[in-house]
Amino acid sequence: MTRWLLFAVFVVTAVLVSAGCRRPAAPPEPALPAPSEGAVDRYGGRTAVKREATGRFRVEQVGGRWLFITPDGHGYLTIGANHAGKVLDDPAQNGPLLERFAGDRDRAADAVLAELKAQGYTAGEAYPPLHPRFRDFPHVAHIHYPFPNQSQFDVFDPAVRTKLADHVREQARRGASPFCLGFAFADLPEWGTRRAAHYRGLPPNAPGRRRYVQFLQERYAADVARLNAAYGTRFESFDAVAHDKSTPATRPDDEAFLGVVADSLYGLLKGAVADGAPGHLFLGERFVLRSVPESVLTAVGKHVDVFCTQALILSKHRPPEWQTFQPDGYDREHELTGGKPVLVIDWATPFSTGEGIVSEHGRIRTEGDAADDAAAWLAAAFERPYLVGVFRCQAIGTHPNDRWFAGHPVTRTPLLPDGRSRPAFGGKLAAAHRAVLDRELSGR
Repeated sequence: MTRWLLFAVFVVTAVLVSAGCRRPAAPPEPALPAPSEGAVDRYGGRTAVKREATGRFRVEQVGGRWLFITPDGHGYLTIGANHAGKVLDDPAQNGPLLERFAGDRDRAADAVLAELKAQGYTAGEAYPPLHPRFRDFPHVAHIHYPFPNQSQFDVFDPAVRTKLADHVREQARRGASPFCLGFAFADLPEWGTRRAAHYRGLPPNAPGRRRYVQFLQERYAADVARLNAAYGTRFESFDAVAHDKSTPATRPDDEAFLGVVADSLYGLLKGAVADGAPGHLFLGERFVLRSVPESVLTAVGKHVDVFCTQALILSKHRPPEWQTFQPDGYDREHELTGGKPVLVIDWATPFSTGEGIVSEHGRIRTEGDAADDAAAWLAAAFERPYLVGVFRCQAIGTHPNDRWFAGHPVTRTPLLPDGRSRPAFGGKLAAAHRAVLDRELSGR
């Protein structure tokens, strides 16, 4: 009996020892390595760059370079990926991802977030919706204007200003978070002739119409004859000035007036954000490179903490601006905004999962070649000392603008539809992200 008992103890002990010595099973989906150099804080900031901890993200020049400073006081650059929240909420796109996790949306979101972090992304969304699982990852908070049209409202009307300020203050209060990089407003805002025409078309006693007339009187020293000579018109008074569209003669005045509108709007927005979310950054609207009047950029620069712009696929330049970083446009906007740091809020690199193609929007390269282009773009972009970050469009799924390549296997995402990393594209981006962060955040 004792002999059998000793034998049983021996067997059990051997099994336990064997189990304890056995290597844990390899994870089914190995993650890519994290950024290689330097310890990071909970926000992704490099702890080697030590500044004052304020509990909120801010921007600061360190060693001649603009950086975000994390709430814990460490240097940080944004490399984000947009629209994961939109895909997670879209039944038309989230099927492969949810199928992988038996319909568990939170587990799916966790997997996407883990994959993005493994690829070296330091931030999540710059657009709504923000999935709850992404709230503790640096992000840009969005505030929608409380009007049907995001540009055609009278910012000089006291009632409009009160409604707007109250709304922004409350939305900022709700969005305030240590992980919030800042607050941004309209995407692709209208700052062209249609906005100027809106103010011209207001009723005579509307505050915005009166401000427009006052602007013209100031510009022409209250002499309507001078205006008529410039416009080639016969208006009897400044109150009578009306034209539906800008002309080469009226465009300078229209654009100058839009600068007045922008100054008034941005001053209001900045104050309301500061009231609702003290200490948070004001990022303004999400502009498009080379598409905004200089007068507007100058006015915007007076108020924003960081200037947001983007390079769209509909680029007129060849090679397209999304394929090859072209610093002259960004340099100019940085200059016009008074030297403010720049955040590229949306940037895409479409590529073919088959053979490369030539499209009207530029040459579309294969997955591996496009990844090399993206790595070169990132390296060149972050050489600009004013650039504090880039958000990629998009992390996973499809984008409405992929319709421009209908009939071709073109996509833009570093993740496959089921949330796993694309081997060629995602792997090369991970290396590019690490290289940029190591280069720009080491030794400061």
